[in-house]
Amino acid sequence: MNHALVSLACHAYVVAALVYLVYLVRQMDALATGGRVLVGTGLALHAVALVGLFGAQGGRPVGVAQGFSTFAFLLLTIFLVVDVCYRKPVIGAFITPLAVAVLMPGLLLDPGHVMSPDVQRPLLPVHITIALLGVAASAVATGVAVMYLLMERQVKGKRFGLLFSRLPSLEFLDTLNRRLAVLGFIALSVTLVTGAFFSSAAPGFFWTWTSKQIATLVAWAVFAALVGARSFGGWRGRRVALLTMTGFCLLLVSFLSSYDFIHVGGGAH
Repeated sequence: MNHALVSLACHAYVVAALVYLVYLVRQMDALATGGRVLVGTGLALHAVALVGLFGAQGGRPVGVAQGFSTFAFLLLTIFLVVDVCYRKPVIGAFITPLAVAVLMPGLLLDPGHVMSPDVQRPLLPVHITIALLGVAASAVATGVAVMYLLMERQVKGKRFGLLFSRLPSLEFLDTLNRRLAVLGFIALSVTLVTGAFFSSAAPGFFWTWTSKQIATLVAWAVFAALVGARSFGGWRGRRVALLTMTGFCLLLVSFLSSYDFIHVGGGAH
């Protein structure tokens, strides 16, 4: 039942992605409204599926498939909030295809319902949710950064074509990138603190210099530098867009390092 709901949600997201891509070419209010309705419907179905699934698992995603599914859900939730607040549906042309690409493994890979004792701890669902929220916020910020770089290239090259007339202004994109990057940085900071807490409860020293820990720490340092450079150095534009993309790539490494892909699909856990 849960898988069927996620599958229906994915179909809604795919159609929404196509609608937003058409909107990128031809900006009609009906397309923007249709995209929001499709994403909202997909999120409602997706939420019911995740609540039912996590309710039987102590409130946390387990396995790579559920991790991808939750990531896609949070990614589209953040996008829909941004779209409703700022009325910039063109962002959907960059975010919804990414969300579909993220969700597909959640439908195709082994769901992985078996939990190890390491993840059966109180409040751990909060830690996992905040971590995925930080990755999702950074993903949306990266999408906005890509839009900024495309728009900047149009302006500097004085090629005022389709993208120039469709994308939001550089100032808006820079401001939105800042807000999303701050959200990602806060979530990442909380993730590091709570992660240290949970790890310290296990035998041995909690910091073992795994690839996940290193990538997360470096990503945190990148976003800390980004927020600091914006706040105290007056950085804007291209430099912060590139830093945002770098930080997200590191977070992606950390996210993927959380799962064992060798046994994915084989049912071994």
